[in-house]
Amino acid sequence: MSQFPHDDFVKEYLPELIKDYGIVFSGKKIASQIKEIDVFFQPHKKIINESNQLGLLKKFLKTICLFEVYRNSVYTHQIIECIGKLSDVKTSISREKKKNKEKNKGQEEVNLWILTPTLSDTILNSFEAKRKEDWEEGIYFLPVPLSTRIIVIHQLPVNKETLWLRMLGKGKVQEKAIEELKLLSVDNAYRDSVLELVSNLFTMLQLNKEKSQDLTAEDKELIMKLSPIYKARLDEVKQEGIQQGVEQGIQQEATLLIVRQLKRKVGELPANFEARVMGLSVSVLEDLGEALLDFNSLDDLIDWLEKFNNA
Repeated sequence: MSQFPHDDFVKEYLPELIKDYGIVFSGKKIASQIKEIDVFFQPHKKIINESNQLGLLKKFLKTICLFEVYRNSVYTHQIIECIGKLSDVKTSISREKKKNKEKNKGQEEVNLWILTPTLSDTILNSFEAKRKEDWEEGIYFLPVPLSTRIIVIHQLPVNKETLWLRMLGKGKVQEKAIEELKLLSVDNAYRDSVLELVSNLFTMLQLNKEKSQDLTAEDKELIMKLSPIYKARLDEVKQEGIQQGVEQGIQQEATLLIVRQLKRKVGELPANFEARVMGLSVSVLEDLGEALLDFNSLDDLIDWLEKFNNA
């Protein structure tokens, strides 16, 4: 069980939204450094998804991006640490080009996006962060050489263009975004997958609560707000199962849901392991659904299956 459900949510949420636009890594480690980037993005040369359902977020995806997301207001030293990661990434890209003997026509553009719910004017001024007229309120640009932008989520205008960013806010801001998410058309490319991730967030928060993990008042309130979404998601799975033939349908939908969650946690599954999961009963799948919250790699799934077989 993860002690940091909001961090886990970010590392699944942003990749799910932007995966059609490039190569995405969550929790990317920087070589030879004990550092980790929340989400690393490298755009495709040709955009696969031409729709504009991502709103403002899509404007970020023209360059290589580092996304660092903070649940609480970011501190000065954390901003400096993020800029250090950006510097390491730029150095790594330059070395890779030299290693591959690529002609370097100029430094490849790499931008750092720091997302924070709130931020004081004192900190913004200390970094000489400025707004730009052609960008929405709440987005601040540090001096050009730093290639860094700070998004103060709670200052963003409340409209469909900022929805996916406001989902990463706190308290009333996040709750309002979740309500807007539920009202999206079923034809929206991201609605169902994000609702599933939100349901997963509810599960992790609820498990932490049941195991006496310390929860903030905001997280307790969020659990209450997410509960109807989680129940609705379960009802959808059950209804789909009924339509496909009661028990067989429920098992099939539950199995597919678990397989999707496993792939998000540990990556693509070898065919033999996916087949083993597909063959599990509903009761065993329920146990696996709880256990996979703690998985970090394919080895964790392998160990779990071996323990199950030996039980």
